Order: sequence, then C-alpha cells, then structure tokens
Amino acid sequence: MHIICTCIYRYCSLLTRGANLQPSSTPYPSTAPDSLRHWTPEQKSILEKSEKGKKLLDLETKQQIEWKQKYNSLDDRQKSNMSYEQFEWAMEAVLSRAFRGDFGALDGGEGGNLRKIASLLLPLSAIAFGIVYASDPSMDKYFLPLAIVAASPVGLTMLADAKGSKEACLLPLIDSANHLQEADSVIEYNPANNSYELSLGSKCLVKEGERAQACISYGIRKDSELLLNYGFLRGVPMDGTTDDIRQRLALAFLNRNP
Repeated sequence: MHIICTCIYRYCSLLTRGANLQPSSTPYPSTAPDSLRHWTPEQKSILEKSEKGKKLLDLETKQQIEWKQKYNSLDDRQKSNMSYEQFEWAMEAVLSRAFRGDFGALDGGEGGNLRKIASLLLPLSAIAFGIVYASDPSMDKYFLPLAIVAASPVGLTMLADAKGSKEACLLPLIDSANHLQEADSVIEYNPANNSYELSLGSKCLVKEGERAQACISYGIRKDSELLLNYGFLRGVPMDGTTDDIRQRLALAFLNRNP
C-alpha cells in the first residue's frame, strides 16, 4: 500500500508542476490554474459584459453547486479524510487530465469484459473460418453460418459499445501533452500487455522555431469547455502575467463565433 500511495503522490506532484505534495496539503496546487473557477471577480467582470459571457459564468456557478452537492453526499468518514478543497482539486484534476473513450476496461465492467473477449476471439475465429472453408469446397452451403461465427467478435465489440463502455482514465506523461484538436493521435488499450498505448501521426508535431512539440487531441472541445475546465483557448498565447493571460482569454472567448 505504501508503494501505491507513493506512486500516487509522485504522479500528483507531476500534475502540479513538481510541487512537494503531501497527503495533508491543502489547498493543492492547481492542475488547471487558469480555468474559470480560479479567476477573481475583477477578471470575470469582462465576461459579464455580454450574454455569451454571462452564460459561461452561469455554467461555472452550476458546476460549483453540483460539486458541492457531490461532496455533501459523502458520509462523515469520507469527509473526515478529505476537505472540500481537496475534493475540488480532485474533480479539477479529473476534468482537466482524464481521457474518456472506448479503451476496454482493465477490470470489471460488462462492456470492458466484452471487449477483452472480442480481442481474443477475433484472430482465432478468422483463422478457423479460413481453414475450414479452404479445406472443404463443399462448405459453400454453410458459408453464411460460418461467416456469422467469424464475425462474432465484431458483434461483441458493438455490444460493448451499446453497454456504454466509456472509461475514464488518468495516463501519466501522456496527459502532459498539449491539446491540438487536429492532431491525429490515438490512445488505445492493449490487452496483450495490459497497458495503454499512444500513437502519434504527422499532424501531432507542431514546429516552434528549431524545435518541435508533440501534441495530442483531447477531442472536439467547445471554447466554453476549454475555458471552464482547462483554462486555455486555441490560438491564444499563455505568456505574461496572470491578469494579462485571463484578460486575453476573456476577450478571445467573447469575440469568437459560437
């Protein structure tokens, strides 16, 4: 257990830019320091000047209410081990860092188990179909039943999708890459070695002078979601003072088309 906890704290330290994170630390350094929830009233005042900005502020208020309700629903024992500030930090870390998709559950989950079975059956069913059909030409009349058997893994995968197999996972180092919506990155779970794998395409490399940065896609994200949960917008520089950055983000958000 000590080893597991040590790994968790090291990972959290990585999320918080190398801060000396301790179990009792509060508040934790933010994983998304420029997300809207950290703005001061003065910084938010720019957004209050338009209906678009007011809707975003209402969305942030609603999110805070929902988080508080989730925390209040915990029992007394859970609350004694975790303050609301720590709970809020954890919610922010998941929203700004976790990946959600059809990865195939590692443990449990009906959809994930179906995916693992399908991944094992697919090569076996294809080989069996080919051997049987090639060795006996008279099997033509059984082509349809054999084809159904061979395609069964695909059907299991579709059934897994229908079960709503949308796992969320935190992937150290991978989640440190910056977002580029057009990046042709792919994250997949490989049941053969029980690990997640990241594949980068040519669109993932962004040149910055003589250097290149490897970016990944967080998926299609609206500007409101990027500003609320991540604290950045596409194409908006993140240099300068905190006030400069947040003013730049607010103006860019208001001036962009929906």
